[in-house]
Amino acid sequence: MAGKPKLGLEYFSVDVDMTRNMKIKRLMRKFGTEGYAAFMFLVSWIYEKGQFWRYDNLDDVLFGLSEAIHVEEDKALSIINYLLDAGLLDRKAFDQGYLTSKAIQERYYYATKRRKVRILQECCLLSEEEMKHIDSKTDYQSNISVSKDVIHVSKDEVSVFKDRQSNSHNKSNSKKDKGMINHDIGSVDPNTIPFKINYYLQVLINNEIVSGTEDWITVLNDFLYMITKKHNKDDVRKAIFYSIKRIKFNQWKDEHGYEIANKEPYLEETISNNIAYNESTIDRIERMKNFSAVFY
Repeated sequence: MAGKPKLGLEYFSVDVDMTRNMKIKRLMRKFGTEGYAAFMFLVSWIYEKGQFWRYDNLDDVLFGLSEAIHVEEDKALSIINYLLDAGLLDRKAFDQGYLTSKAIQERYYYATKRRKVRILQECCLLSEEEMKHIDSKTDYQSNISVSKDVIHVSKDEVSVFKDRQSNSHNKSNSKKDKGMINHDIGSVDPNTIPFKINYYLQVLINNEIVSGTEDWITVLNDFLYMITKKHNKDDVRKAIFYSIKRIKFNQWKDEHGYEIANKEPYLEETISNNIAYNESTIDRIERMKNFSAVFY
């Protein structure tokens, strides 16, 4: 079955003279090292997702950033506003719900030279001419090391493919799935879809979050297999049920009441974010209990 194209980067390099950049120097004068740390966290989170980070709720961004650099959310907002005013993040894209910048997308486009899917038209800040110019370069001006990234990406794609094969044929995995079925919320029929179905995909279908006929259903199935291998079962289970409850409550709408067009990445991101919160410290879990109340 076809896998989901890889969008995020495994790593990105930073110019050794970045702290001599006037915009960064002013950022650090105003906010100290917290400003620099905030910028690096945001850039890391953007590259982890691809050319941009599509956020549905600014409060979620502020909460995550405040937790990462240990500041109040008001200060996190002030730092983001400075980054927007300074042009380190794109203001127009931000107003449309994206965290990115033209410089970030230039680096991303260059770093994905050997990928089939390089940049999405959604929130693309680069013109055709600019992309052709980047393609013509043999050594990018910001000295981004891409050869290792390409190797890492290739290995990731191979390992994901192997995981899917093992999920389809490994008997021990099949037994584990049956154990999950027996001890969670009822039995499922893996023959209802013409490939080996992940238990939590059946849960999502039973709860009418997905119908099972979407063209991205195999991608979601692969994603669910990977997270069940990578994360604690209880954390995954809690994240799945929280995501179901949130989506049902909001009826596939964002915080502004608009319909969510790209349901598959939104669903994956919601599940992944909740797994991350479930794996956090006790204090953070307690804070998330209060924070999650806004969704109920």
